[in-house]
Amino acid sequence: MDSRYAAKLLSRLGEDGWHYGGLPGLQWEAENAREGDRKTMLQVVEELRNDVRFEEFYHACINCGNCTSMCPPFRLVDFEPRIVVQKVMHSKDEPELLYQMMDQYIWSCFQCYSCWEVCPAHNNPGGLVAILKEIAVRHGLQSTKKALEPYSKILYKIMTTGTQITPDMHTTIALFKDWGPHKAELAKDIRVERAAVPVESMAGVMDRSWRVEKDTMRELMVIQKEAGVVDAVSHTLKDVADMVDDTAKEAGAE
Repeated sequence: MDSRYAAKLLSRLGEDGWHYGGLPGLQWEAENAREGDRKTMLQVVEELRNDVRFEEFYHACINCGNCTSMCPPFRLVDFEPRIVVQKVMHSKDEPELLYQMMDQYIWSCFQCYSCWEVCPAHNNPGGLVAILKEIAVRHGLQSTKKALEPYSKILYKIMTTGTQITPDMHTTIALFKDWGPHKAELAKDIRVERAAVPVESMAGVMDRSWRVEKDTMRELMVIQKEAGVVDAVSHTLKDVADMVDDTAKEAGAE
């Protein structure tokens, strides 16, 4: 082994012989994270620990693995709730690893909270991920923009009407990119399939959930503006924030 490479490896060892003080993470992960803005990393840790939900969602990880065994994303992608809690636990000493997780890792969480149900220490990894996602949006991280961009139409609809989806989003005309590359194929027989559904809710309601009373929309917009939602979204998806602002003006909720 090259002596310089060996020296580099040894420099990463903590007193207990673990890389990064025994924290979970690969070498490339820590190295990439340390290239980031340390001021932002420290802000992330401060915002997380000062969140009013933090004391309820975080206690201490005993590394039992119950949360990971119950986690649906763990079966599909590289995601473990246990990693979330462990990196939060060591965030004061290793803020770069928490930041790296927030920047690339947390978007795999389904927010099903199965992890919370089975944790003997009463941790809520899904809740911690929710806080970190909010922080990522507020800081407008590039990975956050990439993760949320496909859902821009849904986000706009939630912010302007309070509902998430309407039947008219599922159509072969003017497909929304939110639905992915195979949506056209899946929707090609949608009119025939809808005609076969024996419920009135699918007939003549294609745009009904877009119709929101102006008073309702004004109230919704005021809540979002006062709560800082609009400002947070503007850092990550400015186009969506601009459209929401235009809708708010039309509704008289400036």
